[in-house]
Amino acid sequence: MGNVTLSVMKKEITRIFNDRKLLFAAVILPGIFIFIMLNLSGRLTNMMVGVDENHIYEVHAVNLPDSVAALLAPGELRINIIPATMADTDRIKQDIADQNTDLLLIFPPGFDTDVAVFDPATASSLAPNIEIWSNSARQASAEAHRIVVGIVSAYHHSLTHRFSINAPTASAPDGNFDLASAADIMALILGTMLPMMFILFIFVGCQALVPESVAGEKERGTLGTLLVTTASRKQMALGKVLGLAFFALLGALGSFIGLMFSMGGMIPDVGDFMDGTGAMDLFTIQDFALLFLIAVSLALLFVSLLSILSTLAKSVKEANAFAQPLILVIFLGAMGGGLVGNIDSAFVHMIPIFNSSLGIMSIINSEVSIINTTIGIVTNFALAIIMTGVVAAMFSSEKIVFD
Repeated sequence: MGNVTLSVMKKEITRIFNDRKLLFAAVILPGIFIFIMLNLSGRLTNMMVGVDENHIYEVHAVNLPDSVAALLAPGELRINIIPATMADTDRIKQDIADQNTDLLLIFPPGFDTDVAVFDPATASSLAPNIEIWSNSARQASAEAHRIVVGIVSAYHHSLTHRFSINAPTASAPDGNFDLASAADIMALILGTMLPMMFILFIFVGCQALVPESVAGEKERGTLGTLLVTTASRKQMALGKVLGLAFFALLGALGSFIGLMFSMGGMIPDVGDFMDGTGAMDLFTIQDFALLFLIAVSLALLFVSLLSILSTLAKSVKEANAFAQPLILVIFLGAMGGGLVGNIDSAFVHMIPIFNSSLGIMSIINSEVSIINTTIGIVTNFALAIIMTGVVAAMFSSEKIVFD
């Protein structure tokens, strides 16, 4: 029993070591990609949640007292105080809601004097209140809010609670000073997951179909039998790619619809701040049409790419091993749109996968550039056509088909 086990073990080890493609894909590439992932993870996280270190926070202040002005003055805080009046507040709030500026502070007149005489133990009136208006959907605004609230809260505690922060007022009776709209919040939530999940769904669907259809037929010997018919190899390659892409697209669309309708359940208490706005309410017919075209182009791109790898492979197992390294490339490309935001460069929209992520992100943010999105879709289609031609050429090679 022991000799048989040892013999089988030696045979498997020898087989894998003699198969350089499988050895590289299964043993060497995982370590390389893990190294890349670990080194990029910190940078990607900073890009996703951080604010440019050179950004100067625009903080509009009404009746800013000298005491608080001194606390916000240090240069390392990168806060630019812009004096304002009560007459300016509506305009500034709209600018914050439109994500054109960062913060609005509203102090009552004579704040320092009122704080000096206010005694929480004996007071019969409300403490002086500071209103801090921000937009949580804008990273710079959210970060400015965090910095200012931290400083003001420390000052608040040092004065034994002689004033309040964001207490309910006539303009904010519910105590909500966040000017982010329901659409802004949902776009922020969707932007962190939808491009990645949408693209990965399509790739996973393609990976489940292609190896079995191409490498599986090759492994069983049926592919060679099919190719000896009078039909042209180009037609067969095109038929396979289109047929597989059709089913991959159906799976991707089903996953996308399920994702959209379940978004509320995926996010705890989403109804508390969405005011009845659903994910589906954020998209127009044009948006859905563009998403559909992006999905079609990606399905064709992934099917043609995986068909090349599956035609090179000798078995389904080997085809899946070849496809594993692609997951990291797909993952990084899919995350790209959410990390870098909207980019106007037409050249960038010619980068496969990344261009689709940018297109989806622009749709979510209602900043669609028809030209750039079209460039991305056409690029994907063009590459899919080229790789389908490569598959046809590979089908014409007796050595590759019958290896």
